[in-house]
Amino acid sequence: MRFILEGIREYKRERAARLYKERRVSIDGAAELAGLTVREMVNYLIRKGYKSNYSYDDLEKEMALFKKGSAID
Repeated sequence: MRFILEGIREYKRERAARLYKERRVSIDGAAELAGLTVREMVNYLIRKGYKSNYSYDDLEKEMALFKKGSAID
């Protein structure tokens, strides 16, 4: 029974990782699907050799939003 439960947990983690890699879910969405915390999901992805979907363009967009939000305050 223990092996079956571990197999189900691993299936959930792999499915969540695949959906994250395909950009169908965010990292927090993947963590939720896998039943993990975001930190645990990130560590799982690293252990499995997944690369980040976060690009330089994403960083630039977030920085622009941050600067825009800071200017309002």
